[in-house]
Amino acid sequence: MASANKENSRSQDKISVVTVVFNDVKNIRRTIESCLAQTWPNKEYIIIDGGSNDGTRDIIAEYAGRLAYWVSEPDNGMYDALNKAAAKATGDWVSVLNSGDVFSNPQTLETVLACDIGNADFVYGNAIEVSSSGRIRKPAAPPERMEYTPSYRHGASLVRLSVQRRFPYDLTKTKQLGYALDWEMMHRAYKAGCRFLRVDIDIEDYEKEGMSNHPYLNQWYNYLVTSSGRFSLRHFLFFIKQIAWHVVKDTAPYIWLKRQLTRRKVQ
Repeated sequence: MASANKENSRSQDKISVVTVVFNDVKNIRRTIESCLAQTWPNKEYIIIDGGSNDGTRDIIAEYAGRLAYWVSEPDNGMYDALNKAAAKATGDWVSVLNSGDVFSNPQTLETVLACDIGNADFVYGNAIEVSSSGRIRKPAAPPERMEYTPSYRHGASLVRLSVQRRFPYDLTKTKQLGYALDWEMMHRAYKAGCRFLRVDIDIEDYEKEGMSNHPYLNQWYNYLVTSSGRFSLRHFLFFIKQIAWHVVKDTAPYIWLKRQLTRRKVQ
């Protein structure tokens, strides 16, 4: 893992933070404020709204003077919006902060860029899952884990803008992969030899009840991505193993045992 090193060459790097949103008036202000509160000075904020009609657009307009670019118009979904944002960005790095998500603290970007990043193309860290049960840290895994499953959440990363433009989100696979086009992009870049660097830093907080909170469908999408659309025995066996584990976790005995262990820890 990378360690903090404030005497590095990242001090002038510009970060393009991107938020895509559609009809999320409940959460958009919190996400905007989280970005604007970041202590890293050399940043720009881009918001792509898919033509919201619930008041989201009005909230974004309140911040127009502090945004590098924003637009509210119909699009072909969040990945189309992310491709639009990458075309407008002018930073060295791109960070995706989806509506409803927030940076883990005001120093997040500053802390990441204080690390010895070297020539990494992707820099990624931990995410915090937030639910009614509390906050759970989701530690990032080593890059080689991406041979089978994502090593990190998409929002808990920075990507070089040049690399993001080289590997756009593949909209031709929208029907096949649904909300997993970000993972498909990451895996494609990994297989092409891009350099991934893990840092032990909490980067984003996200709500558990999001669009990708479907564990069984997640595993199917994961198999399709890692097998590159072709049958792969080792990836299929990994898929079966993961499905079996989710089945076990949904059983009453497992849930009871987990509650007992959690209660003992609290006591």
